[in-house]
Amino acid sequence: MRGSGTPGSGTWDGASQWVRPARTPIARTPFAQALPGHVPPGQLPPVPAHFVGRADTRQAIAHALSTTDGTTTPLVVLSGTVGVGKSALALHVAHTLEERFSNGRLYLNLRGADPGSAAPLTAGQALAALLRDLGVPSGAVPEHPDAASALLRSLLAPTRTLLVLDDAVSAAQVRPLLPVGPGCGVVVTSRSPLTALDGAARFPLAPLSDEESAALLRAASGRDGITAGHPLVALTGRLPLALRVVAARLAARRALTPDALATQLAAADSRLDLLDYDDLGVRRSLDAAFNALTASERRGDRDAALALRHIGALDLPSYDVPSLARLTGVDEARAEAALERLAEVALLEETAYGRFVPYDLVRDFARERAAEPCADAPSGCHFASA
Repeated sequence: MRGSGTPGSGTWDGASQWVRPARTPIARTPFAQALPGHVPPGQLPPVPAHFVGRADTRQAIAHALSTTDGTTTPLVVLSGTVGVGKSALALHVAHTLEERFSNGRLYLNLRGADPGSAAPLTAGQALAALLRDLGVPSGAVPEHPDAASALLRSLLAPTRTLLVLDDAVSAAQVRPLLPVGPGCGVVVTSRSPLTALDGAARFPLAPLSDEESAALLRAASGRDGITAGHPLVALTGRLPLALRVVAARLAARRALTPDALATQLAAADSRLDLLDYDDLGVRRSLDAAFNALTASERRGDRDAALALRHIGALDLPSYDVPSLARLTGVDEARAEAALERLAEVALLEETAYGRFVPYDLVRDFARERAAEPCADAPSGCHFASA
């Protein structure tokens, strides 16, 4: 029967004779450097020092990335609040999977809430960066994002490549970057769980346990004797970023004792003043997340930023939709959307249906924002009219 056969695997010559297509050597393809047989990309940043905890999660992520149904690309999303250790966990696992992804491991910071970046990468910028990293000359990168996305899929489809997409802002930013084929794997970190991405294995990260927090403090500071019950554990909110800042301070000043630093943190008007050291800082990371909401074109994002200010002014243990609606003077539907958005970007935690609680250090940040003028909001400290 003419015209039949496995698509792409050969043709009929009109005389009932099967003709196998000529195989094009990789070296003769236009983008030879992007394909197997060449130096695999090894772009992962170094493994974070003194990584502690999350053993079960690490094992589950590695299993998810190493398991496929033979047709789809394994996709993992790590989500959680600012400073909870999403990037560190992603890199820790990725470095253990060199054998599984023998054609290379690509890394791209999407700058969803990067303190040093004005705006997240667009899909076009991200695609161009990945294609150049694969050896595609800049002049050969398609201008249209759809064409660039198709080229990326074509180049990665026959390979065993791991793609680490750090600090994503939305599913729309990630979707054009996803490869196809069972040989590849993708790890995405984001404050949001990115539930619009189908087929992902999701791992929401909580702060470390008291024991893990103390272990990180001991390892990173070189100070023995810090136990799970030490005040520094609670004062850092058990966030790895805050714990590393505290450890860096202790390492820098050997005369500064853990007890003395805990006293300083407890007495400070805002702990965030002391949770900043060199290029590590909790406030600057929270600022980036907050400013992204404030500068957004979406009214729901701007509402969420204003809601956080009001939460800081009220400073209750928890919040619900009716209380925020009364506080802000908007209807409950709009108040609910603002709370849900804050939970989606991991500035609040929904501990029960309709009950929202700020993360520990987010409380300090919200209080700071509540005390500042709302010059960055067109409608001041009030929700804009619909």
